[in-house]
Amino acid sequence: MTTHPLPDSLIGVEPSAVWRHFAAISAIPRASKQETAVVTMISDWARSQGFAVQQDRLQNSVIQVPGRGAGVNAPTTIIQGHIDMVCEKNAEVDHDFNTDPITLLRDGDWVHAHQTTLGADNAIGVSMGLAAAEGIFQDHPPLELLITTDEEAGMGGARTLDSTMLTGKRLINIDAEEEGVLYIGCAGGIDTVATKKISPEPCSGDAIRISITGLKGGHSGLDIHKNRGNAIRLLATSLHTLTAAGISVRICTITGGSKRNAIPREASALIIVPDANTATQLLDTQRAHLHALHADSEPNLLLSIDPAKKESACDETTTLSIIRYLFCAPLGILSLSQTIPDLVESSTNIGVVHTTNDAIIVTHCSRSSNDHALFDIAQKLNVVAYANELDSKQEGRYSGWQPDSSSTLLATAKVVFAAQAGGKEPVVTGIHAGLECGILLEKLPNTEMISFGPDITGAHSPDERVSIRSVAAVTKTFGALLRALC
Repeated sequence: MTTHPLPDSLIGVEPSAVWRHFAAISAIPRASKQETAVVTMISDWARSQGFAVQQDRLQNSVIQVPGRGAGVNAPTTIIQGHIDMVCEKNAEVDHDFNTDPITLLRDGDWVHAHQTTLGADNAIGVSMGLAAAEGIFQDHPPLELLITTDEEAGMGGARTLDSTMLTGKRLINIDAEEEGVLYIGCAGGIDTVATKKISPEPCSGDAIRISITGLKGGHSGLDIHKNRGNAIRLLATSLHTLTAAGISVRICTITGGSKRNAIPREASALIIVPDANTATQLLDTQRAHLHALHADSEPNLLLSIDPAKKESACDETTTLSIIRYLFCAPLGILSLSQTIPDLVESSTNIGVVHTTNDAIIVTHCSRSSNDHALFDIAQKLNVVAYANELDSKQEGRYSGWQPDSSSTLLATAKVVFAAQAGGKEPVVTGIHAGLECGILLEKLPNTEMISFGPDITGAHSPDERVSIRSVAAVTKTFGALLRALC
């Protein structure tokens, strides 16, 4: 971990141990399912510190850290975070997530990356755990640092975790993104994959490419209430404008988004139309409509129409099926919580659409803290797929985390958080995102759990950034909580 020097942007930033670990992790590519190198680095570091390390078949790691100071004989506490990251970048930047390190930059109080996701979700939480193991706190109980893999691609690490590696009965998840908030519940989720078989063929007409760019994107759970544009939906809306006007449209290729759990920022379709000028005139009107629709939420929205090289295309019936499905599939907030004010209960996101040689495939990410509502969302997507002659299936289901407001761990955390904030009580709530706590609770029954973290904005998008001040404050509170658990 010490072989990667701090970049100039982080020199002098405190707490130095946290940022040193963060820089070391950021130097190693770690897309979901490709975490071997970073897991090996962390494990080697832990063993060099004299800590025992266990791993299971998906490379989830448990680092055993003895208690320190007043906590030598205290009950064990599990500290949990995930090591993989969402890999999103702006189209104009040359960055390979398989080989290139994340470039860490500083803008005042904020650390961000160069036109890519930063990966503070969740490397900053993992780094806090590693810094605790390193001894930045004078007193802490025995720790089991649980570092999971494959969280961003469906929580595969948590779902396959070998729970026999753990003994603790209280767990602190550091994968939240708002300082001063204690989370005690989260949404479960399920993915839906809809597929339309295609048989492209040569056809006459003009080829144009329609593109939606300039959107903010963001986390499909945490940002779903912000009325941000979904590039795939806006593209489908634009294509529907043509077909509704009686223009024959044939799709050659359609693509948008890159991660099922990120709101897509860009999408494009190469299509064949009888006359490019007529289609362009209609789309010019549509552009004004989209700008008016998203004037506040998406000021940089751009609809582009460009001439393109003609390719083989789907037949018109297949094209209409795809357009209608993408135009009509449920999207966005579907219901609000009846117990926690202003908390989204259920939502769904069209995350990715792509074209292969013989199919167009659409992937949705649906969330709900209500398992029955989650089932209903999946069935609605199946019905819309069936009505438009697409095949659909569900996969990657994971459980939500039901709140336990009576836990001793929560009571202790509330006292500590208030003391660290000058008497201000923390917000205790749920989160409309898929924390691993729901799955871990099934693996580790009778374990008390809470989640918190520093201020992170723009997660799952190239706008992701983390507050230096907040990292310092949350690290201090984390240390005070560990001391209180001794």
